[in-house]
Amino acid sequence: MNQENDLQKRMLIFFVVVAVLMIGFSAVSSFFFSGGSKTGEKTEIAKKSQTVKEVKTPQNPPTSPEQAGKKAPQVLYTSGGSYNLILGSKRINADELKDLVSVKTDFGEVKISKIGGRIVSIYIDKYKVDIISDFSKRNRIFPAEIITTDPEITQLINFSRYDFRKEGDNLIFTLEKNGIKVEKKFVVEDSVFSLSIRTEGLEKLGLSIINGITLEEAGKVFGHSGAVIKTDKELIKIDPDIEREQVIRGNILWAGEENKYFIQMLATKTGFTATHVIPVAKGKTVVLSEIPTSIEGFFLGGPKLYSLLEKLTEKYKKEWGKDLSLQSTVDFGIFGILGKPLFIVLHFFYNYTHNWGVAIILLTVLIRIIFFPLNHKSLKAMKKMADLAPEIKKLQKKYKDDPQKLQQEMMKLYAEHGANPMSGCLPIIVQIPVFIALYNVLMVTVELKNAPFMLWITDLSSKDPYYILPVLMGLSMIAQQWITPSSDKNQKMIMYIMAAVFTFMFMNFPSGLVLYWLTNNILGLLQSYFINKKLGRYEKKQ
Repeated sequence: MNQENDLQKRMLIFFVVVAVLMIGFSAVSSFFFSGGSKTGEKTEIAKKSQTVKEVKTPQNPPTSPEQAGKKAPQVLYTSGGSYNLILGSKRINADELKDLVSVKTDFGEVKISKIGGRIVSIYIDKYKVDIISDFSKRNRIFPAEIITTDPEITQLINFSRYDFRKEGDNLIFTLEKNGIKVEKKFVVEDSVFSLSIRTEGLEKLGLSIINGITLEEAGKVFGHSGAVIKTDKELIKIDPDIEREQVIRGNILWAGEENKYFIQMLATKTGFTATHVIPVAKGKTVVLSEIPTSIEGFFLGGPKLYSLLEKLTEKYKKEWGKDLSLQSTVDFGIFGILGKPLFIVLHFFYNYTHNWGVAIILLTVLIRIIFFPLNHKSLKAMKKMADLAPEIKKLQKKYKDDPQKLQQEMMKLYAEHGANPMSGCLPIIVQIPVFIALYNVLMVTVELKNAPFMLWITDLSSKDPYYILPVLMGLSMIAQQWITPSSDKNQKMIMYIMAAVFTFMFMNFPSGLVLYWLTNNILGLLQSYFINKKLGRYEKKQ
C-alpha cells in the first residue's frame, strides 16, 4: 500500500460520508429533532383597509353528522377533564357556517360566525391556505370558543346566535341569554386579532378558551407540528399523537397549535395558570387555557413570518412587560446557531432586492468572502501538491519495497514544502454545517414558501421541476475539479464521480439550496482561476 492510494481511499470515504449525511439528514431530523421537544427559549403592524360584510351563504355546504363521520377522523375524546368540548352531532348541527361576518384584509379574508362569535376561517391569499383546518370546520370546533365546567352553559355560549355590530374597527359580538352575558370584541389586522372578552353570570364556573386546534400537516421532516406552550421559562412542544390529556401549569404566556409554516396562538395580558392539550382524534389535539371572567389579549392565526413575530414580541414587551419570544416558534434545526443569523442576513438582502433568489446569491457571495482565506490557503496547498507530483513518483519508485520508509519520506517532503495532502477537504468540512443550516432555513421559513426566483423557478423551497439547476451544479463541480490543481489523475476521476453523485442527490433538494451550491461553485471556479494564474506567473519569474 502506498501513500497516494491511501489518500485516494480517504478522499473517497470522505465524500461518501458527506453524501450519506446529506441523504440521511432528512430522516435523522424527522426521528430525533421533530416535535415533542422542549426548548428554552421591521415590519410595522400598520392598520389595513378592511371591508366588513355579513355573509348569509355558506363557504362550505352544511355537513350532517353522518357526513362528518365519514370525512373526519373518528372522535376519540369528548371531555378534557372538567372541560367538556361537546364534540359530536350537537356541535355539528348547531352551526351550518352560513351566518358569517367577513373581513377583507391585505392578507386575504377572515370569517367570524355569529354562532358563538367564533373564528371559522382565516384564508391567506399568498399561500392559498386556510389557517382553520378542514378538521375544525367539519367538527365545528374553532378558536376563541369559551369552554366552561358546565356542559349546558358551554353549549349555550358557543351554539347560540350572537348579536353583531361594528364600531369603527371593532367587531362586537354580544350574547344575553338566561341571565348570562358574553361580549367578544375583535379588531382584525391581517392575521392578528386584538381580542377582548367580557362575561357576566359565569363567576361560579371554571372557564377556559380554545387557543388552537391542530393545523393541516405541512411536512413531517422539518419543523414541529402540534401544541406549543410558552412559559416564562421555556417553550414546550407537544406532538399531536398523544393518547391522554396533558396539563401544563405555571406562568404561561401564550399557547396554541403550530406546524412548520403557520400558527394559531392566543395570549392574554395576565397570562394563564393552566393549559390543557386534549387529544380529540388520531393525530388531532385541541389546546385550551383556563381564564378569568374577562380577558384582554390577542389571537394570531397566520404565517410565522419572522419579522411579524419579532414585531409582535417587541410590541407586547413594551405594553405588557413580557417577553413572548414568538420568534422561537421558527425552528431552525440542529444548526440553529447558524440558521438564525443566516436567515436574518438573507432577509436583509431581500429587503433591498425583493427577490429571495437574488438574496441567496448575495448571501453566497458573503459566505464565500468570509471563507476566502481558508479557501485561498487550501487552493495554494493543492497547487503545491500538484507541483510535488514528480517528486512523489520518484519516492514511490525508490521505496516501492519499503512502505514505512516511503511514508516517512513523503511526510518529510510535505513538511519541507508546506504541503498538505488533505488540504482540499477542509473547506468542504467547514461549510457542511452552513449547508445544513441553510437547508433548514429554506425548509422551515414561510417567507421562502412559494417564493419565485426567475423563469421556471417559481418556488425556492421546492425542487427544480426541470432539474436544470442540479445539472448546471454538476457541470460546475466537474469544471471546478478540472481547473483545481491535483497531483493524481485518479483522484480527479473520483471527484468527477462524486460530481455525478451530488447531481443526483441535489435533484430533489430545494432549488434555493441548489442555487446556493451552484453560485458557490462558480465563485470557487473564479477563485481557482485567479490563484492558478497568479501562482503560474510567480513561478515564471523564479
